Amino acid sequence: MYSLPPLGKEALPLSHFPTAHQAFIFRAYEYLPAERIARVLGTDVQSVHRAAAEMGLPTCDPGDVWLKRGTVTIIRRMWHVLPYEQLLELLEMDEQTLALLLRDEDFLDVKLAAKPRCEAVRFRELTEEERRQTAEIRRIVKSLEFSGKQPFDFTYRVPKLKFEGKERFASRIIYPFSGLYQRAFDVDSESFLPSEQLEAYRDLGINGIWTQGILSQLAAFPFDPSVSAGYESRLERMREMTERLDKYGIKLYLYINEPRAMPLAFFDKHPELKGQVVGKSACLCTSTEAVQNYVRDAIEEICRAVPLLGGFFTITRSENVTNCYSHSANADRECSCPRCRERSVGEVIAELLGCMLEGARRVSPSIKIFAWSWRWDENVEDIIRRLPKEIILLSQSEQDMPFEIGGVSGRVQDYSMSIVGPGDKARAEWRLARECGLSVGAKVQVNTTWEASTVPAIPVAPSVERHMQALGDEGVEHLLLSWTLGGYPCANLAAAAKYFYETCTAEPQNEAFVRAQEQFAAAFAEFPFHLRVLYNGPQNAGPSTLLFEKPTGYKATMTGFAYDDLEKWRAIYPVDVFEEQFRRLCEGWARGLEMLKGEEESEITVMAEATYCLFKASLNQIRFIRARDEGRPCDAALAAREELAIAERMLVLMNKNAAIGYEAANHYYFSKGQLVEKILNCYHVIKYFESI
Repeated sequence: MYSLPPLGKEALPLSHFPTAHQAFIFRAYEYLPAERIARVLGTDVQSVHRAAAEMGLPTCDPGDVWLKRGTVTIIRRMWHVLPYEQLLELLEMDEQTLALLLRDEDFLDVKLAAKPRCEAVRFRELTEEERRQTAEIRRIVKSLEFSGKQPFDFTYRVPKLKFEGKERFASRIIYPFSGLYQRAFDVDSESFLPSEQLEAYRDLGINGIWTQGILSQLAAFPFDPSVSAGYESRLERMREMTERLDKYGIKLYLYINEPRAMPLAFFDKHPELKGQVVGKSACLCTSTEAVQNYVRDAIEEICRAVPLLGGFFTITRSENVTNCYSHSANADRECSCPRCRERSVGEVIAELLGCMLEGARRVSPSIKIFAWSWRWDENVEDIIRRLPKEIILLSQSEQDMPFEIGGVSGRVQDYSMSIVGPGDKARAEWRLARECGLSVGAKVQVNTTWEASTVPAIPVAPSVERHMQALGDEGVEHLLLSWTLGGYPCANLAAAAKYFYETCTAEPQNEAFVRAQEQFAAAFAEFPFHLRVLYNGPQNAGPSTLLFEKPTGYKATMTGFAYDDLEKWRAIYPVDVFEEQFRRLCEGWARGLEMLKGEEESEITVMAEATYCLFKASLNQIRFIRARDEGRPCDAALAAREELAIAERMLVLMNKNAAIGYEAANHYYFSKGQLVEKILNCYHVIKYFESI
């Protein structure tokens, strides 16, 4: 049994709404049928529609699209509004289903953190004062434009390319832009991966896409068959998906972190399998013959059922608890498994990868197994030297690259486009792997990163091309071109594709775009890079993050909620430097936008404008928080006014391109309705600080 996140502090006040039930309706109306909203509120559908109209919301019939493709967005929007009981009622889930979703949907439980304490929300009639306040909300909402592209209406403008000669990179794998992370094989692939997207990938030279797979959901789990209930249907949908992909020359690769840990209660019946204990779970020890056979047999079963499968890539020391050394053998946690602690990290991990390889080789010698060196750290040489020769080593291209920004020094860990790889660490790993007879691959980001994840393509093509050229010169043979963010078929991906083959002919690009992107790349070098900034900073949520009259006391969460946690945002940077770097970044980016005058409708310009909005909103919020906390109400009001303008600007851009705000693992990080709420919030905060 899995548990929901514990209850934490009181929910944030949403004082820009007169009542709690209006806040709920405003947030839910965009995503959910009125019948569900009414049921949760204990009222009728007509009352919900009337309340929405009183706030100026346009008539909306979202159907079930958000429930199928935007569940993460709904949960995040309701986190500070509904108590668990009403949230479960809204989603029509039981507690165990929601707990499992939060765990498996790319660590959504970590992104959300503890559940705020919320009072039950019920519908009631408004007082006269509340009606007056609601009329002001209606006036503001009615002044805004919602037309244009609708959510999930993704279109792709792919430049025409002509490839000739030999491949320079044998594998060119990317995450599907609109992919489903947790349940890709619970539904028909056409529901989230349309043919138009596959055509775009084909035209850009992509020959592989990846998605998450969990062995116990895709193959028989011999220790408790109930765990793998329904796996046959998932395998059948996977097979159908690979047959669709094959028509476009694309293979499917499964990202697996295995074997997954099990709750401690599981080991009451299977004590002989118990390995390292981590919290309320324990590892299925891969030093046991039974677990090794399970891994081999599960991989074999998948490969036999899905003969067109391209292969697997795995992180053996990932955030997921898997083998006994996945979360041990470091300074803060020693390995307690009585079997594995007598063996080296290299022995255990290489043996596990060998089991995966053996399972695949029972079916076909062409199935690829990629081993990602993430967090191998001081064990990297021992592991590489022990790997079977057929394993492909995958390294983060820019990992451990040194930087100095604003006088602050650090090293890149991952997800950098502002600092261009490859770095010395990746090069050293590739050299060693080749000495050992292994092929090598690079994990890169060519479209977007957590530096600005809600823009699907950060327009810095010169940096992308420099990185790709360097990887080719280094002799890298395989590419993993994105994490869950970064799969958008667009001009950025075309810039990378120019290096996929010996020769690539492309249409000449407008000189203004070339010069502007060079300027953007130069400005991007000012980004205050650090992994904690990427995960906790304000730049991903951008102008959707609410402003608060008083400090909230909430801590920013990893790619979840930024709140007003400036202390956590800034990571290693002094607060003055952090603000100054965003100022430099914004001013440099604005100079690039000036070069695109007259090209406002082009995709590159829309992406550039949206990226600027993320960075300018970050600067506004830093200034607002500092002014608020230092007792400077006039400056706080000024920052809120600038934030209002940026929120309105981003809403216009979302009307032009539905991909803005979307990232596959987080679904819509922000939607149009969320930006409209931010606009209301800004008016409320401005009024508050101007009255002081």
